[in-house]
Amino acid sequence: MERAPFTVLVERLEHAFSLAVRKLAADLAKEEIGLTKPQFFILNLLSKRGKCTVSELADEMFVKPSAITTMIDRLYKSGFVLRERDEEDRRVVYIQLSEKGRHMLQHARAERRKIIERYLSQLQLEELEQFVHIIEKIVATNEKEEK
Repeated sequence: MERAPFTVLVERLEHAFSLAVRKLAADLAKEEIGLTKPQFFILNLLSKRGKCTVSELADEMFVKPSAITTMIDRLYKSGFVLRERDEEDRRVVYIQLSEKGRHMLQHARAERRKIIERYLSQLQLEELEQFVHIIEKIVATNEKEEK
């Protein structure tokens, strides 16, 4: 029995995407950017949101607050984040980027971008434009479905 062309393409995409993500993740991990993937994610999130509580970070990362607390402790000891108690409720602690953390994040982003550019440089400009358009279209479709 012949499989439908759509199914074959989906299987090819699954396989190619899985390989590409694993290879890219391995290359990103090999680079000495000074941050683990979760640390990068936390710093990146803080740079976008300003300051967050541990619970907010845990929700974003789909982990328990205790796991975030350990990561925040390391980032704090490295001088990458600051802790600030809420004036009205002293039990609430806000986490925000320090200036050192901002510089580290800029460095990490630049290193990650170099690696990604190396991968994407295999494409012609027109192919890259199509690729980006397709990814944006998929994301837009998923965002519509979530609403």
